[in-house]
Amino acid sequence: MSTAQLIAVDQILSVLVVAVWGAAAGFCTAVIRRPGIRRTALIATALVAAAILATGARVATAIALATAGWWFAAEKITVALPLTVVPALATAVVTLPRLQRGREPAALPPFAAAYGALAGVLATTVMSYPVTAAGVTGIVALFAGACAITWAVLTGRRLDRTRVAGVAVLALALVWALAGSWSGGGTVHAGHGVAAAGVPVSRLLGPSAPDAKRFTLTAREAAVRLPSGLSAAAWAFNGQVPGPTLRVRQGDLVEVTLRNELPDEGVTIHWHGYDVPSGEDGVPGVTQNAVKPGETHVYRFRAAQAGTYWYHSHQDPSVAVPRGLFGLLVVDPAEPIEQDHTVALHTFAGKLTMSLDGAGPSDELIPASIPPGGPVRLRIVNTDSVSRTIGLAGVPYTLAAVDGTDVPGATALSGQRLSLAAGGRYDLAFTMPSGPVRLHVDGHPGLLAGGPAPLPPPAGPILDITRYGTATAAPTRFDKNVTWVLDQDVAFSGGLPKLAQTVNGKAWPNIPTPTVRRGETIEITVVNRGREDHPMHPHGHHVRILSRNGHPANGLWMDTFDVAPGEVWVVALKADNPGMWMSHCHDLAHAARGMEFHLAYEGITTPFDVTEANHPA
Repeated sequence: MSTAQLIAVDQILSVLVVAVWGAAAGFCTAVIRRPGIRRTALIATALVAAAILATGARVATAIALATAGWWFAAEKITVALPLTVVPALATAVVTLPRLQRGREPAALPPFAAAYGALAGVLATTVMSYPVTAAGVTGIVALFAGACAITWAVLTGRRLDRTRVAGVAVLALALVWALAGSWSGGGTVHAGHGVAAAGVPVSRLLGPSAPDAKRFTLTAREAAVRLPSGLSAAAWAFNGQVPGPTLRVRQGDLVEVTLRNELPDEGVTIHWHGYDVPSGEDGVPGVTQNAVKPGETHVYRFRAAQAGTYWYHSHQDPSVAVPRGLFGLLVVDPAEPIEQDHTVALHTFAGKLTMSLDGAGPSDELIPASIPPGGPVRLRIVNTDSVSRTIGLAGVPYTLAAVDGTDVPGATALSGQRLSLAAGGRYDLAFTMPSGPVRLHVDGHPGLLAGGPAPLPPPAGPILDITRYGTATAAPTRFDKNVTWVLDQDVAFSGGLPKLAQTVNGKAWPNIPTPTVRRGETIEITVVNRGREDHPMHPHGHHVRILSRNGHPANGLWMDTFDVAPGEVWVVALKADNPGMWMSHCHDLAHAARGMEFHLAYEGITTPFDVTEANHPA
């Protein structure tokens, strides 16, 4: 059973254990109040036995999760199970024999087991990982208070105002303790408000030169009409969706002027996957202020690395990107090939679309004219917030590049499928045959070349890209170790407790900011405790993939890596680009719900404020 399956089973069992112990406690109370009814005693006996068995099953799943990684079971082993197992044992020793002998049962132990099971669900919901002393204190206090009130009711003791006040104090202590655990304290990002003590990020800019390749991108309202007849209101760069493909040659200086003609929305440009100087990263409230309607802003950077990238607004990106504020950036090598094509994947009006070579999006088959016999490169960019499964039919191909970086030792693939993370890019290379070729996305053909003959979609296994190609030497010594445990919990976000996407039990803006020094090598362990994929995207850096689920990886360079439920990825980041950097899940709805934080360099500060006008997630 996979870790993700164990997590799902444990969640089902946790609810089941609460329900069965609650029912068992209720029937034990009924036996006390109506001792002459044999049927009630039999039901109570069966429910207690079932609750004990269910508790044993949950112990087994918790142990199995702990062997997969302490992150998956910390609150279960330290809080949930002790508060359930101890009263369950007391029930087995005290209550169950009394029921079997027809005597009045002790009802408090099954009630305590039910409260312990409920406390375990609470621990998973509001504390997750890491387990904190404050959180444990609050949950134990609540458990003890519930047990005390139940004991008073079962023994017929009067609940006076003093006891009620005591319970209220315990509840307030719980809220205080958990609030202390939820909130991270400090500022939204390290280095804020101390500009005099370091180098402001606003000075970390790209060079200017008269021979720069200049572009202008104007954000304005537009409409998208698909070939099927569906249409959607959009925001667009230069009136087109996707925005213009910016294509330059490796070594060029790039200068882009952003103009905002939207009526009420701010805009920025983030260069996704391109390691620009920090002041050019386009993150409002961190590296710049959002460009207001009627304003302009100029971005400059040297196109030092060839590859496939994209750009998009980072002001309220969970709204701006789906509505169309994005485009592709391609940096060609010194000697490009002739048949080099871009494919942008995006959802409009609820339909997955493709855009070939910067043309408008289509939800129908797109014909491509590619002469046979020559090399072809397809640069595929996933601009959606969910992963896509892609594959080529009709020709063997190689996964030539991932996230803009060539894959060493890429071998031919035939029939295999590829999972492309949200925000990620794959370059597929092949020699065009005389017959047809189809690009399939999520099993549906979207691009066809070489004629209209039908081809079945690839049905082979999903390629593990972390073990594809030739493994390259990766760092083995590290200056710092960072752990990101991803989950969905109740946490403070925007000053209120919400069901949030969390990192280490906290939601933005309360996630602590790791601080690094230039030249350091950082080992980052990324753990997904939740039920959804999390494509993690650190700005300003590519990372080396060291391992996935304990299996050594090939050292692949990536800037957006998809951590599935139950998975553990270990990556290495070289701190070679000083600045103030955002890191977040590129399921942009997850980022908006809290899975967004920052990586800061010592000595770098920012004069910008995160506000509603500067909203990076």
